[in-house]
Amino acid sequence: MSELDKGRKIASETIEKGTAATEQMARSFEQSGTAAVEKMREYNLKIIDMARANAEAAFELARQLATAKTPSEFMELWASHARKQFEIFSEQTKDLTSLGQKMAGESVEPIARSVNQAFKKAS
Repeated sequence: MSELDKGRKIASETIEKGTAATEQMARSFEQSGTAAVEKMREYNLKIIDMARANAEAAFELARQLATAKTPSEFMELWASHARKQFEIFSEQTKDLTSLGQKMAGESVEPIARSVNQAFKKAS
């Protein structure tokens, strides 16, 4: 086999490996995009559920305040609601943060795995 034939063979193998790696990366980006869309849908539904719960709590507070008989009862209802909502908002923030971190990790994971595989094949 001549040097030219060896060079062609090496070039051909390199192109094949590069093409395979590119195709794998494209599939990984597609998987990552699909995972991101699914997690974004889950995140949006969570926000909608939280908004609904917060709106219901506000309407319940308004109903209770409208039936309060004394200023002290009014203030007690208001303070109780504020404490409860602060706890709920804190929990909601933790939930959204956790979901956001999970979404980021799961979206990037197929790409990271693909890059690692590409480097292993190349070496």
